[in-house]
Amino acid sequence: MSLRRIRADNPGPFTLDGSVTYILGRDDVVILDPGPDVDSHIRALVRAVAEAERITVVLTHGHGDHAGGMNALLAAFQALGRAPADLVGAGHPTVRPVAEGEPIPFDGGHLEVVPTPGHTRDHLAWYWPQRRALFAGDHLLGVGDTTWVGEYPGCVADYLASLDRLRTLDLDVVHPGHGPDLHDPADALDRFERHRRDRIEQVRTLREGPDRLRGEALYDRVYGGRVPPGLDGAARASLAVIEEYLDATA
Repeated sequence: MSLRRIRADNPGPFTLDGSVTYILGRDDVVILDPGPDVDSHIRALVRAVAEAERITVVLTHGHGDHAGGMNALLAAFQALGRAPADLVGAGHPTVRPVAEGEPIPFDGGHLEVVPTPGHTRDHLAWYWPQRRALFAGDHLLGVGDTTWVGEYPGCVADYLASLDRLRTLDLDVVHPGHGPDLHDPADALDRFERHRRDRIEQVRTLREGPDRLRGEALYDRVYGGRVPPGLDGAARASLAVIEEYLDATA
């Protein structure tokens, strides 16, 4: 097989049932997102590529559930007297940036970088044209209709633009960083955009309505005590960037 999924044991509200690392190829392989610094996961990755002649490591972004295991993975290879031939992507000091159009080869074809800012400013998706497949990182999840967008000013506009960019690709399947594959990419893109725009319109209506809600009153009306424990900060950041988006597009 040219594609293998290895799921880390790091379930949680952001990671669903765990972060997924993808192994592409057999002899000339790509490890796409090493995942978290979980010993059992790093050992599983090393075993998966034990027979490979050439290894490339590719990152979508630098959050710990995707790139946190990079140092441990490199140390494991060093202990075996091996070193990846290339480290590419975004979010870790060891990787080099990739120019658009530069192919990242492996023995199942090649990957092409697709900048998809929104979840993070430097977030990248990776397109596998030979399979009409997209490795979406955290831009799309395999479950539900939303991902976290709240890291920096302008991220909502970036996220929506990135969804439009992905619509230009010839896609049969999306492989997300968390959850199962998405076999109807067009529906997934529409679903995630619809959720985001519905939330924007909800906030717009509450801000411009008769009560002109702001601050805690706005937060309480939008989320209404439905935020799971530990996610209050993320919810507040998400609301703040929606307000910033509305102010910027007024």
